Amino acid sequence: MGSTPGMIGASQISGSLDAKNLVMGVLQSGIELSNLQVLCGKVQVPELTATIPVATAGSVSEDLLEFESSDVEGASFTNVDFSLKKDRIKFAVSDEAGYKSKAGDPLAIQKVGGGVQLAAILDKKIATAFETSPQTGATAAAWDTTTNNPLIDIATAVAALRPYKADAICMHSNVFAHYISNDLIKTAGTGNLTAFEGAVMRVPGVNLDIFVNDNFTATSATVVATNGMPAVIGNGPVKVRSWDAEDSGAKMYQMDVFRQVVAPIYKNSSSLNMAAYEITSVIS
Repeated sequence: MGSTPGMIGASQISGSLDAKNLVMGVLQSGIELSNLQVLCGKVQVPELTATIPVATAGSVSEDLLEFESSDVEGASFTNVDFSLKKDRIKFAVSDEAGYKSKAGDPLAIQKVGGGVQLAAILDKKIATAFETSPQTGATAAAWDTTTNNPLIDIATAVAALRPYKADAICMHSNVFAHYISNDLIKTAGTGNLTAFEGAVMRVPGVNLDIFVNDNFTATSATVVATNGMPAVIGNGPVKVRSWDAEDSGAKMYQMDVFRQVVAPIYKNSSSLNMAAYEITSVIS
């Protein structure tokens, strides 16, 4: 009988399986392997649903004269609603596995595998959130013509996000391939250090860390300002169940991770994300 993804047989396990260690191993791997979560705000939602008030930036009175009074122009508040759903990982250990052991630790591999899947799902949720009601604008010229200038379009996006300071750009691997092949980018250089863990390099001149993830639209690039919270991750509880599956002759372990990614948070007058700008028509 061939191996089944998520199943642990006698030939695939060394030692016993502890539910708490399973959870910690999988969650730790998921946090380490997600490369987009560093771009998001985070909040705890222990009861699965919550309404969290978020302050929008106030305005500034400019060039006041001596003794001139000003109106109150402080921050206002908006509510962000969370309703968390669960992502599930399930393992099974046969009775035979409980009596046998082999060299190595295949269980550790299973934990990393579960973490990989959790990270991939989280990154997909984040990419979807970034592309939910962003500000948008088409390129001046498509990047797949190597003599066109991507920095013109990226600078436009950076300017549109002010007063927030843009610090990252997210793109599909197809977009990144054309970006890195561009004549101007090769001339300008990309060797300066990145600020965010998970970034592959930095856009010269505007200092945006580049994140490559294939959950993004294959013909767009999204610039974000992390200090404006382009999205917020709502982290809920983790529920672990274990039971004896008599008909299968195995011990079952199930882990439910409750979470949700919400965007936009801060909105402009057109109800678009003030901290995310999608550059469209990057590839012709």
